[in-house]
Amino acid sequence: MAKVMAETVELQIPCDPKYIAVARLVTAGVAARSGLTIDDIDDLKVAVSEACTNVIDHAFPNLDKTKQSPVISLRFTPCEKGLQVEVEDYGVGFDPDDLPQLEIGKPSVNGGLGLYLISQLTDDVDIQSAPDSGTKVIMIKRVTE
Repeated sequence: MAKVMAETVELQIPCDPKYIAVARLVTAGVAARSGLTIDDIDDLKVAVSEACTNVIDHAFPNLDKTKQSPVISLRFTPCEKGLQVEVEDYGVGFDPDDLPQLEIGKPSVNGGLGLYLISQLTDDVDIQSAPDSGTKVIMIKRVTE
C-alpha cells in the first residue's frame, strides 16, 4: 500500500450518480482548507464531478447494479500552493492514446467532453490507465495568486 501523507483525505463512494454530490462536498471542503479561491473550488468541483461521471459511464460496462457495488476512490492531497486530487476506479480501463481529440466548435459523437473540461478547469492532468487495469485521473489545482 502506498504511503499516504498525514493531510491526505480519502473517500470511497459507490459507483452511483447519487453520490457525486458527496464527492463535490468533500472537494469543496478540502479545497477551501488548501487555500483555493471560490472560483477555483467551483472549477475543481466540476472537474471531480466529470471524473466521477466518467467512471460511472465507462469503467464498469457489464455491471449488474443489483448484485455488484464497485467504488470510486478519491484522494485529496495538499501540495505546494495547491491541491492534488486523484479519482481512481478498478474497472475495465482503456488506452489513453486512443482518446479522441476534441475540437472546439465541432461536436463529438463519441463523447470526450468530460476529459476536455477536466483539462480546462485544472492546472495539470495525468491519466493513468490500461485495458483491464482500471483508471486513475490525477488533477492538480493551484492556488490563484
